[in-house]
Amino acid sequence: MDKRRKEKKEQVQAYTYILQFSINMIVPILACTFFGYWLDGKLGTSFLVIVGFFLGALSGGTSIYKISKKMIKRDETSWTYPVVDEKKEDRADHD
Repeated sequence: MDKRRKEKKEQVQAYTYILQFSINMIVPILACTFFGYWLDGKLGTSFLVIVGFFLGALSGGTSIYKISKKMIKRDETSWTYPVVDEKKEDRADHD
């Protein structure tokens, strides 16, 4: 039962990450594209919508990169390293 609960928790966590990545990518793209479209209407230009799209994509990508870096760092600290643990035990035996 405990194994099943752990698997369920990992699934929920994975879905949460997917949702967070999606939101962090879609919202900046839509907001910057809309702002570029609005500016195009006010200024009478036709290229700011494209600039807004790429700025939003850059912003979303940067956000996802930062989140991924934090996730990897957190996961690395929770991993067990059997080789390192064995070496620590060997040193303790020699002292």
